[in-house]
Amino acid sequence: MRIKESVSKGFGVAKKSLGLVLVLFAFGFVFNLINLFLAPPTGPDVTQTPPPALVAVMVVFIFLSIFFQAGSMVYVRDLIKAGTANFGNFTSGGGKYYVRMLLLGIVVSLIVGVLVLLAALVAAFLQNQPVVSVPLMILCAAFGIYFAVLLFLSPYAVVVDEKGVGASIKLSMKLVKKNILSLLGISALMILIGFGIGLILGGIFAGLSFLIKAEMASQIIFAFLSSLVNSFLGVFVTGAFMNFYLSLDRNNNIQA
Repeated sequence: MRIKESVSKGFGVAKKSLGLVLVLFAFGFVFNLINLFLAPPTGPDVTQTPPPALVAVMVVFIFLSIFFQAGSMVYVRDLIKAGTANFGNFTSGGGKYYVRMLLLGIVVSLIVGVLVLLAALVAAFLQNQPVVSVPLMILCAAFGIYFAVLLFLSPYAVVVDEKGVGASIKLSMKLVKKNILSLLGISALMILIGFGIGLILGGIFAGLSFLIKAEMASQIIFAFLSSLVNSFLGVFVTGAFMNFYLSLDRNNNIQA
């Protein structure tokens, strides 16, 4: 019941937040265009080393994305809790939670990086013993995925419950363990929806490539469509999981 309610709520939030969708679309579309024009040419004889300008743009994109993520979560939180939201809260929320979201991302990335390094070391030291190395690598991968799932609600703990980095991770782990089946159910539905939309976009791009012989023109149109769809899906997903988080009984964990 909670799965269906959260997914339905996420869709309703996205429909009511078309202004937010357009802001996210503009942000994503601009960076997609920059990526198109700065990306090195493709071909068997062309070096694939990204130009410094493209690397710089991607770094800027990552740091700006944190602001937009935090602002979007505040906007969606207010819309679900109060029935209304405004872009003043979007911008102030993006600034208020920026550092905590950035630090949270760094901590999670470091932890995942350590797990990946451990898997690589296992593969290197036991490369001649596949009977041992393969199960260990699978175990490391499974543990990494499980740990990533445990941290999934950390950003919501930051935005909803005003938690710091360590406390948000701790609270997320407790809540996910108690509600993991519902969380996985919502995630599975989101993945299926995203996969279906991806297939449709892939078909559209193939059709555009066939009808429009100018490769750059078809790529620009596809960037426009994919940015628009991804923006709507981003608000949809945030709304679904924000509703899920707000529906959880956090009273026994709020001091974590």
